[in-house]
Amino acid sequence: MNQALQVTVLIENTSDNSLTCEHGLSLFIEFNEKRILLDAGSSEAFSENAAALGIPLAGLDAYVLSHGHYDHSGGFEAVFRADPNAKIFARKEALDTYLSASGGMHEISVPQNVKTHRDHFIPVDGIREILPDVYLVPHLTANLDRIGEKSKLYKEQQGQIVPDDFIHEQSLVLDTGRGLVIFNSCSHAGARNIIHEAREACGQKPVYAYVGGLHMRGLKNGAEICAFSEREIDDLCHVFLQEGIDKIYTGHCTGAPGVEKLQERLGNRVHRLTTGLQFTL
Repeated sequence: MNQALQVTVLIENTSDNSLTCEHGLSLFIEFNEKRILLDAGSSEAFSENAAALGIPLAGLDAYVLSHGHYDHSGGFEAVFRADPNAKIFARKEALDTYLSASGGMHEISVPQNVKTHRDHFIPVDGIREILPDVYLVPHLTANLDRIGEKSKLYKEQQGQIVPDDFIHEQSLVLDTGRGLVIFNSCSHAGARNIIHEAREACGQKPVYAYVGGLHMRGLKNGAEICAFSEREIDDLCHVFLQEGIDKIYTGHCTGAPGVEKLQERLGNRVHRLTTGLQFTL
């Protein structure tokens, strides 16, 4: 039997309405009568959008941080005010120090004002079922630091700056009647690896939908471009087709040029995330 699944985009890089947008992502997920918040954008703007949409931030069944970057965690203080008892499931490494060398080395970690609320975070190690048919899946693939170095993403480890292996990132995977629905907010580890990890964790069930950023966005002379080569785009589309994934909702770090290139190849399988969008899977 298919289980009800509705997603509301509380904030994303773009907006087609009066709601605020910013570089960040926050999703409100309703699944099988449970309510889940995935990420909190760069600032508290997502909470203002939630209020405008009539969506509560208090008393939810689960709060999840996808990974330890500011553009997914910066607004969590609004959650702590709304619900002093809120506990956020995050990888145990999520509050460590992370950096990007794009545009010069700079820190992109969870903001310090959010880190001071460590008691609100539940450290997750390994695969964990947080609600019935709702799983957190870490990266199990080896040598992901090679992707980190290529992407110019780094972490601080024992006083040294080393390529990020994305040990702080996790997928939120829902086991629905139609198949698995994977939420991975930035897909730093690569969609192929993420899909493989999710299927391994959930008994090799097929994947019905993939939701989140695909880290295809780049900048050139201040303009947004697709940072993937044509071959890399073709390889990514081959993965989605090979896995038989019917729905792909993407945005944020995918960037508009990346979304357009995916739509050219995959047609109406691909849908653009934008602030305020509501969709049912």
